[in-house]
Amino acid sequence: MTHPRDRVPPPGLITTAQLGALGVPPDVVRNWVRHGRLRRAGGSQRYPWYRTEDTIALVEAYAPRPQKSA
Repeated sequence: MTHPRDRVPPPGLITTAQLGALGVPPDVVRNWVRHGRLRRAGGSQRYPWYRTEDTIALVEAYAPRPQKSA
């Protein structure tokens, strides 16, 4: 049996780790879910999957905050 983290989602779904590879940190994905901008579409409670078409606009609009200089 494979670990839920290692499972490949079906076509049309994307994981938080895959969104991270696109430059979106996991805490941003959690905030999108918390604020209702993104809904889980499968996976497990700990390793959710999201619909790719729902994430495209969010990823394109995502701009990281500028780092504060010390």
